[in-house]
Amino acid sequence: MSGTADTTSLSTARLRLRPFADGDLDRLHELYGDATVMAIRKIGTQDRAGTAAQLQQILGHWWRHGVGLWALFSRDDDRFLGECGLRLRDDGTAELAYGLIPDAWGRGLATEASVAVLDDAFDRLRLPRVAAVARADNAASHKVMRKLGMQHVATRPRASDGGVVEFAIEAAAWPSSRRR
Repeated sequence: MSGTADTTSLSTARLRLRPFADGDLDRLHELYGDATVMAIRKIGTQDRAGTAAQLQQILGHWWRHGVGLWALFSRDDDRFLGECGLRLRDDGTAELAYGLIPDAWGRGLATEASVAVLDDAFDRLRLPRVAAVARADNAASHKVMRKLGMQHVATRPRASDGGVVEFAIEAAAWPSSRRR
């Protein structure tokens, strides 16, 4: 499941990951405009203008930090499947984020993409720690984080949606068997 990396792409057995580009609005809106997907995401369902604003944030993050969310594509048919990557928080913490279109759910693709992103985070980027945050009611995301070897570190209540949980993994704990 381990991926290969350079500064412009990652790949796994089933996925090709590349940074989002200006021309990806329709693709990203397939994800961010889907009420089923966004019901379990922290930002909620986006209209086209909201998705366009999110895309600009994604592109700006890549430009400022040299890391960000990757667009996920099937290696079999080049179909857009979702996103996975890192966001750097204001406090400097690297946060893993992922989301898939419903047709890609339940096949282990979020875990597969996350392994490639974490390999890159710990090997190429030399990050000491990566966190992940999900809504408290998003059991599928918690399962992915646990499969990655992340440990629960905090639960924060929020009145708007029942709260969020944070998981994290230190570079030293990332299994060397998963690395290239």
